[in-house]
Amino acid sequence: MSPLGPDTASRVAAEWARSRPSVPRGPEVLVLGDASAHLACALEDSGFLVTRWHRFATEHPGNGASWPPPGPFREVWVRMPRSGREASMLLHAAAHRVGNGDHVFVFGARNEGIRSVARRVPAGTEPPRTLRVKRRCRVLCAQRTGPPPRPDGLQEWAVRAKIDWGTGKRPWTFYPGVFACGRLDPATQLLIDRLPRLPGGARVLDYGGGTGIIAAAALERAKGDISVQLLDPDLISLAAAARNVPGVTRIPGQNLAPVTGLFDLIVSNPPVHAGSNESTAVLAELGRGAPAALAGGGRLLLVTQRRLPAQRLLSRHFREVETEADRGPFRVWSASGRRRRAPRRRQTKPQPYRPSM
Repeated sequence: MSPLGPDTASRVAAEWARSRPSVPRGPEVLVLGDASAHLACALEDSGFLVTRWHRFATEHPGNGASWPPPGPFREVWVRMPRSGREASMLLHAAAHRVGNGDHVFVFGARNEGIRSVARRVPAGTEPPRTLRVKRRCRVLCAQRTGPPPRPDGLQEWAVRAKIDWGTGKRPWTFYPGVFACGRLDPATQLLIDRLPRLPGGARVLDYGGGTGIIAAAALERAKGDISVQLLDPDLISLAAAARNVPGVTRIPGQNLAPVTGLFDLIVSNPPVHAGSNESTAVLAELGRGAPAALAGGGRLLLVTQRRLPAQRLLSRHFREVETEADRGPFRVWSASGRRRRAPRRRQTKPQPYRPSM
């Protein structure tokens, strides 16, 4: 049995969409959370006008946003996320964007929880029926009969918890689908334990900063006023960071390309999963780009799982790579000094990102 690719579910949904009778060009449909273009192309070929939404910043400006456009739409397609809470959020958003009698379609793989959709469909929408089962993926359809119980809007899905990285509990806002939703994960705690007390005027970049926990700890530990920028591709995480750490500059992006200026410290708990697969791509990208983004005497401080080849990846680009801390399955690495010459980054002030709520 061949493994599922990241776009397999989209291909299966596209096959079903193409099998329907074509419609007169003009009805508008919305596709939520599908990174692949297979389904969108199939719907366009069938006569629909397609709007795509996802929560991640990409190289195509305007495709990502912290919340879907309001519509209304003739139908909405939802790519099943791995988080059950996020699935409930997207299905509520979908139901708000169609009228009574219109349909919400859901597609995804078995190992992504597609068989649990019936528990996630909001009141006011009929239980979903199965349209296609193929390659361990399913396409389902549910008809809206009334409005969903929750009001529309990202703020309606805020998850509030108390977190403590060693200096007392404080309220924190998360949203479904963000990293470590509702808790402080042990790798981040280990990295915070090793944060230096930076002098006033220092510039810090939190790479893949999520909801802002590491950025907030860096600000708290500083000896004076410092500048902190938070980079993350997830626009919903950035919306949470806007509530949690309003004093930082939030930048949407998947790598260092949108970041300008030089930093005294780059900190990161880089993600190591792409869907259900483990990947060192983000770690490798950070290792390549960080030397040119560091000021003289600056360093990169990151935490990874011990089994990952962090030292090998970082040593390709840094002269000095050392272990800062080692606890359980995690290890904190410090990297400094360029192994080979890289061009200095231009020192212009980036514009702050303010996600729409």
